[in-house]
Amino acid sequence: MKQRVYIALFLVLILGQLQAQISFNTRVSKHKLGTDERLRVSFALTSNGGNINQRNFTPPAFDGFRKIMGPSTSQEYSYINGRSSSSFSYSYILQPVKTGEFTIGPAHIEVGGKTYQTQPVTITVVKGQTSNNNTQVYPSYSPNTTKNNNITVKGKADKAVLVAELTNNKPYVNEPVGLVYKLYIPDSYGVVNYNETGQPQFSGFWAQDVNRNISGPFGGELNGKPYVYYILRKKLLFPQHAGTLTLNPLTLQIDLQVPAYRNFFGMQVPDYEVKRVRLTSGKKVLKVKDLPKKGQPIDFSGAVGQFNFKTQIDHNQVNMGEPVHISLQVQGTGNLKLFDLPKLKAPEGLEVYEPKHSEKVQTTFSGNRGLVQDDYVIVPNQAGKFIIPGIRFVYFSPKTGQYITRTTDDIILFVSGKGNSATYQNNAADHTLNQSSAHAVDFRFIKEKAHFTRKTKAHFYKSKLFYILILTAFILAFVGFGYYKYWSGRVYDAVLEQQKRNKNRAAKFLKEAKKSIGEKEAFYAKLEKALHNFLKAQLKIDTSEMSRDIIRQKLEAKKVPEKTIALLMDLLNRCDMARYAPATKTKMAEDFADAEALMNSF
Repeated sequence: MKQRVYIALFLVLILGQLQAQISFNTRVSKHKLGTDERLRVSFALTSNGGNINQRNFTPPAFDGFRKIMGPSTSQEYSYINGRSSSSFSYSYILQPVKTGEFTIGPAHIEVGGKTYQTQPVTITVVKGQTSNNNTQVYPSYSPNTTKNNNITVKGKADKAVLVAELTNNKPYVNEPVGLVYKLYIPDSYGVVNYNETGQPQFSGFWAQDVNRNISGPFGGELNGKPYVYYILRKKLLFPQHAGTLTLNPLTLQIDLQVPAYRNFFGMQVPDYEVKRVRLTSGKKVLKVKDLPKKGQPIDFSGAVGQFNFKTQIDHNQVNMGEPVHISLQVQGTGNLKLFDLPKLKAPEGLEVYEPKHSEKVQTTFSGNRGLVQDDYVIVPNQAGKFIIPGIRFVYFSPKTGQYITRTTDDIILFVSGKGNSATYQNNAADHTLNQSSAHAVDFRFIKEKAHFTRKTKAHFYKSKLFYILILTAFILAFVGFGYYKYWSGRVYDAVLEQQKRNKNRAAKFLKEAKKSIGEKEAFYAKLEKALHNFLKAQLKIDTSEMSRDIIRQKLEAKKVPEKTIALLMDLLNRCDMARYAPATKTKMAEDFADAEALMNSF
């Protein structure tokens, strides 16, 4: 009786490992984002047992988010060495509605009479356009704390102008609109520092960053007068509904370096002084036109722009059971991420799996440019000739103000069943021939060696195979534990090695900066690299976390004096703005001495 119990337990363990593995997981595009960004959430069901018959999918409540698109479904299918696997997913695009920490709860799905659920995922939402801005938003204090008395505070612009320009004031719904912020100043002025005191909100738009880096100076004119201007930021906007939409102004507090004259022993000596001004871009109003209802096709899915549409098939002649790949591709410029591709319809006898969606899209000032594609896997179950009808894709062209339809040709697929039947007939013929040859011999040789077999099979319990399997399990467990300890030690050593490398790099760049005193651009570039590597080594952070807010939080957590923190922030600001203001060799030597003293104080 005890032997049967052991055998039953062993069989349960073995069969449990051989069962098809099914998992249901949540995948998110990012765990931290701003209020002006989008979050892609996918619930993926995977199985190594072939196609998944999904049903009764229940999504979670997306508290703290507004649903922009979804659910869009996709399925991947693979057939390798006789083994098939598939993955089915539901995807959503969400827009945060406020800041804070939010939890995306578990989704539920029923497969084969069994219910599966995902694990909850926590998402952190911060204020838009400030959480990841490492180069453009600065603290509100002066970049030179030792010379605050030389800053003259002005209540108006004083010849500097901030302008917001739109590529189109009267777009259609979902038509891309370019937005650029420009700072105009006289050519004798310089920008020392600036801080964004008022952030624009893009309510009613789907907004994307084209370029968040400062570029310039460029020569230009404003109101008939010569100016130089800097491009502060470029964005791409997609209005989501018709009507009047308003963009709130961008407000800046800027420290400008302006020419002045000093009275020195009765002589007027040219000099510079810093003036602090407050600028605003003003509100921008867009009159968004609705898409024409007259003549709108029923299969229009919201595509706006200029597009091409085509389908591709990898081969037209296959055997039964062999997969065929068909792709649907939309390429062009417009709102490529804001519409669904048409569905592929196949006749009976062809099993169509849900498509795998892919995007190769670049955000430009004229719109999203690139392609989106759905890849289908079709498995024929019958032999014959199949005609997959052509597919219609409809989009709206803002240039012509009309709907344009693109239609592909029919796809003809030839499926053969002869390969499998021929193999079966050859095997049957070989089997019949072997039987005839065996019975054709009347007399056989006497066997010199006898081969005996047991009438009753030996028990598995306490057999050689039983002990071999137990010993193998212990060996695998020991090897796995040793592998884990080995790699744990490697990861710890790798962290220490990275910290040492950052310290060495900081010392190297600081030494190179000292040699470059007198060459403004080279000096400040190397000084900034020295400070960044020094912070990486001291705070144990990487480049992606190198923002002012995170650095300040880390330093305050280490109880670094506020005076030291202010000096560090001051040095980083000087490096950022070095190319916009003149700097003497004496000033560079002072900045180097401050950086060297700061790095030696830790």
